Amino acid sequence: MTVNSDIEVHVARGDRNLLAGRMYSHGGRGSESASFVYDDRYLADPDAYALDPALPLVTGTLQTAVGHALFGAFSDSLPDRWGRTLIQRAERARAKAAATAPRSMSEADLLLGVRDDLRQGAVRFRLSNQVPFMATEDSGVPVLTDLPVLLAIAARAEQDTAGYEDLQRLLRAGSSLGGARPKAHVLGAAGRVAIAKFPSPSSDTWNVMAWEKVALDLARDGGVTVPDSQLIRIGDRHVLVIDRFDRRGAARIGYASAKTMLEAGEGDQRSYLEIAAVIEERSTAATAELRQLWRRMAFSILISNTDDHLRNHGFLHERGESWTLSPAFDLNPNPGPGAKYLSTSIDFTDTRASIDTLMSVAAYFRLDTGDALAVLAEVTQAVARWRSVAKSHGLLPQDLGVMEPAFEHAEGGRARELAKIG
Repeated sequence: MTVNSDIEVHVARGDRNLLAGRMYSHGGRGSESASFVYDDRYLADPDAYALDPALPLVTGTLQTAVGHALFGAFSDSLPDRWGRTLIQRAERARAKAAATAPRSMSEADLLLGVRDDLRQGAVRFRLSNQVPFMATEDSGVPVLTDLPVLLAIAARAEQDTAGYEDLQRLLRAGSSLGGARPKAHVLGAAGRVAIAKFPSPSSDTWNVMAWEKVALDLARDGGVTVPDSQLIRIGDRHVLVIDRFDRRGAARIGYASAKTMLEAGEGDQRSYLEIAAVIEERSTAATAELRQLWRRMAFSILISNTDDHLRNHGFLHERGESWTLSPAFDLNPNPGPGAKYLSTSIDFTDTRASIDTLMSVAAYFRLDTGDALAVLAEVTQAVARWRSVAKSHGLLPQDLGVMEPAFEHAEGGRARELAKIG
């Protein structure tokens, strides 16, 4: 992208696309920043809302914080490790075929290259005074019957043996997706856009996809709100297909990560109490959502889900300045030995996966001791069924043996003791 290009930022609201304002990118890789100016008509529109806590609805130019290439509301739809790997390898393959040097890409270039119809949330981009949105794609979204081919291409891409055409196919299906795991977009059985998560032949030491499905099923059984999902077996491998929760039919729903809501930097560690403060300020159902967040903490402790960083918590836009807690996602049991530490601290300092610490903060989540123990009992009883749920998804006794430390540990015993579960 040309530095200081005038990029229109639109927000999808139902069947309307509102011109929210204009973004300008400054500098290059390593010293990149951005500025944004709201459009006067957007500021006057009854459907307008602040796209980001760092972008309040005011006139004048707003600038990214020092060290931030983009505003959080925009960077939430950036490719993460998997998407960036695809982009870099596709660019190397293109450059090799053209006998040229690979092009370097700024964060703004990566943002604008994300496929428009699959972009996360409700924000859209186009060059000023041009009709098409950036990265408009007419190739269609893959369907479930395409999964075997996509799985094979993803494996080659991860091993860096995929050709340019294969890489382009994956880019069209999933360059916007975050995380390190191979994945792609597909249309699910009901025609809804979903994310297909693939096994990693280079790094998986257990059946990660099947165990994530187990975690999602246990979470739902324990009262945690999760998206619909299905586990599909392809040969001797599993693919996990999860519905996107930022779409309601064809309508796009505004999305912001907890990282964005807390105006945190990349890799910053924060507290669940800070996420709770966002719920207190933004939610129209604060009591229910605070209790839901506490329930999720309990669940993460009991299944040893230690990848609960700020990008793995999110909010969906409701109306005005109201945002609701998104369904839980990226729930993965960790069977590593020893004490477990969460990526987000339970109180302001303690990251230990501790039931006692969890109980000590219950009042901040509008739970008295009796209510907290009742929630803890529900989650504990759900997690106790991990073996039967795992077997229902085809996991074998040796698989259960590998994963047992994630579910059977001292904190689980402490939860059973407090909840008086025999």
